Amino acid sequence: MIRMLMACGLLLLSGCSQIPWRPDLGGALRQASRTNRLVFVAYWSTFDSQCQEMERDVFSVPEVRETLADTIPVRIASWSNQKFAESYGITKVPSFVVLGPDGRVLRILQGFVEEGRLRGMVQAAKLNQ
Repeated sequence: MIRMLMACGLLLLSGCSQIPWRPDLGGALRQASRTNRLVFVAYWSTFDSQCQEMERDVFSVPEVRETLADTIPVRIASWSNQKFAESYGITKVPSFVVLGPDGRVLRILQGFVEEGRLRGMVQAAKLNQ
């Protein structure tokens, strides 16, 4: 158990949350357009304590995984894509953006987000797409 927790802490990009994160926003948007699904983007840093807390305490919750199951989840590393942050007015990590199948921004939240609020964000975006 301790080894698994240590591995989770060290491998945040692959994640222990069992969410099938994609690294490619462009590919995710093309798939969303074809399948009429939302894109859930996590703008992230493996070195940020709030990002680590989100991985450990939010993305590991079965209800969160269930809510994200019919979206296309994308994880963008903050150190590799500043242009993404600039494009969406993001000023900190973690940040979360829900995009419609057409690429339109439906919701943005910045900073640590508790499980219920994250699920509510995605559910509200589904209603407004």
